[in-house]
Amino acid sequence: MHPRSRAVFGIVALAAAAWAVPCRTAIAQDKASAHPIPQSLRIEQKETVEQLTILAAKPPPVGPAAKEALTLLERHYARERDFILPPLTLLPVLADGKATPDMAWALPMTERVKAEREQIFNEHSEVTEALNALLVAAVEANDSEAKEFAESAAGDSLTDLEILEPAILMIGDTLRAQLPAAH
Repeated sequence: MHPRSRAVFGIVALAAAAWAVPCRTAIAQDKASAHPIPQSLRIEQKETVEQLTILAAKPPPVGPAAKEALTLLERHYARERDFILPPLTLLPVLADGKATPDMAWALPMTERVKAEREQIFNEHSEVTEALNALLVAAVEANDSEAKEFAESAAGDSLTDLEILEPAILMIGDTLRAQLPAAH
C-alpha cells in the first residue's frame, strides 16, 4: 500500500472509530449529565485514562507515579464532565453568531467555572506535578513510552488552562450578552 494511502486509510479508520466508540460512553454520560461534552474531548479523556492505566501496571518507579496521576486525572475529569466542558458544545453555533434561549442551560456552568477558577487551577497544578513526577520516573526507568506520554499529557493540562477555560468564560459572556435578561 502506498504511504499516502495508508495515511488516508488511518485517518478514515480513526474518524470511524471516533464516531462509533463514543456511543456507549455517550449513553453513560447522558445518565450522569444532561449535557454531553465535545466528542473530541471525550475521546481524549478516554485515551488518557487508558494509557495511564497501562502505565500504572508497570513496576516502580513508573507504575506508582502513573497511579497517582491517574487518580488525580480521574477526579478532575469527573468535574470536567459535570460542568466545565459541556458549554464547549455550544461553540460552533456561537461562532456563527447565533445564541438561542435553549442555550441558557450553560450559564450556571460557566458561572461555576468562573467561581471555581482557583480550585480548577490548583487541580491542574496537582495534575501537572503528578505528570512531571511520571516524567522523572520515566527518565529514571529509561521508559520512552511513559516519557512521551507524560510530556504530552502535561501539555494537554496546560491547554485546558490557556484555551478551554477562557473559552468557557467567553461562552458565558456571549450568552449573557445575547440572551434576554430573564436568562
